[in-house]
Amino acid sequence: MTQDDNLTEAEVSEIVRSFEERWDLFSKLVDGVCLWQLIRFEVSLRKQRGGLIRAPLSRKRLVTGVFFGILQYLLPRRRYHYLCKTYDSAHRAIQADQSVDIYFDALCDEIDGGAKMSSYDAAGFEGRTTIARRRPVFDDTSIIVLSAILGRCFPFKSTDPVFNLLADALAQEFGYGDYTAGRLARHYNVFRWRSYLYGLVLRKFAPAVVLVPDSGQIALMDACRNREVAFVELQHGVFTAVHPNVLPKELSSKTDVIKPSILAAYGNFTREVLQGTALEAEGRIEAVGALSIERARLLRDSMFRPSEEIKVAITTQGVAAQQVCHFVIVFLQNVSVPIKIHIKLHPAYDVEEELYAQYLGHEPRVEVISGKSTRSTHELIALSDLHLSISSASHYDALGIGTPTGIIPFETYQSVAAILQHDGAFLVDNPEGFAAIVSRRGWPIVPVKTKDHFFAQGFLGNMTRLLHPQAEGYKATK
Repeated sequence: MTQDDNLTEAEVSEIVRSFEERWDLFSKLVDGVCLWQLIRFEVSLRKQRGGLIRAPLSRKRLVTGVFFGILQYLLPRRRYHYLCKTYDSAHRAIQADQSVDIYFDALCDEIDGGAKMSSYDAAGFEGRTTIARRRPVFDDTSIIVLSAILGRCFPFKSTDPVFNLLADALAQEFGYGDYTAGRLARHYNVFRWRSYLYGLVLRKFAPAVVLVPDSGQIALMDACRNREVAFVELQHGVFTAVHPNVLPKELSSKTDVIKPSILAAYGNFTREVLQGTALEAEGRIEAVGALSIERARLLRDSMFRPSEEIKVAITTQGVAAQQVCHFVIVFLQNVSVPIKIHIKLHPAYDVEEELYAQYLGHEPRVEVISGKSTRSTHELIALSDLHLSISSASHYDALGIGTPTGIIPFETYQSVAAILQHDGAFLVDNPEGFAAIVSRRGWPIVPVKTKDHFFAQGFLGNMTRLLHPQAEGYKATK
């Protein structure tokens, strides 16, 4: 089977789970490493929609990242209570001509003992860490580049029966003949080198805890496990039981898979949708909230006032761009009240901004905002009457802030369909129907219980309590 058109995340999850059970892939280890876990996300994303396209990265920035990483590693040893692994694209807020990391700067400001390492992950953010208000102490772009080189030039293992078995399985089941044994061997060897290099960094900075806003940092997670450092994964984006990086609880206790010590989730909604997973079954989920959402909620409570002109914030995801533009055009043709639409593009995946300009650039009621813009998405949502997207984590954000959110039913929308059970979320069946809702101001409100259900309150206190037990030797990564 090679055609993977219009599969939902849930459908892909079911297909992948059946595939891995038939081939017993989680028991197939290469020197203690589950090879299938290393590519499970990649295969699942390809199965769903072929993967999202990013703009090419700057070679100059990659090279300078290697240089600075090596130089920083050679500096005198420094110890930190906790180390935050972030990204250059996270430094997208600007305050007083300095870039601010949306994930960790506020946390490090409030809880002593923290530091950041950052890697170059998206085009357009090449200079952000050089003007950062809180500069990273280590550029782990160096680890990403060096592990890719070392994994090819100095492999830990060139052949193994598991490489061949998984290559055969992917070719037979999905027609993915490009996953050759050699390619899988490179995946394995790059992972081994990356884990080893991250281990050296952990030894240098000696943190008790590593914090990461990403579920895909398996090599860093492995390095933490090997050095008995707690690994706390902060929820980033839509995270449910069918997410490719979420492992099922049915895995044998003998299976050597890599898991975070704790998932620091937005709220109890996430805990509910992760029922039946290994994280939930093993008690690895804590609802901590998010400081950015708390601040945006305060902004809405203090500053937002309904006016004659209705404001709609639309956040994009790099999918169905032409459909979104058509939706907006038809909506504007049918709406009968003053309206202003702000379309905030995704910082990594909406690389063709000209498409939105082509369709909507002539429309004075629409403002298209680049994903690289320093304008805060949370502020746009907080000061809008309504928010729309397809299947973005911004749906969660909007409900936590208190802004009603509508789901446009394109492509991946079913991954967030569970939020429709909660007050404040609604399905936007078609642009004409949405125009009728807006014209009569008939959208729902977001009650306090919904806000708190999606985002727990007291983020800093919750994280302080979470970090201290971890520092005392919590080793749930094993």
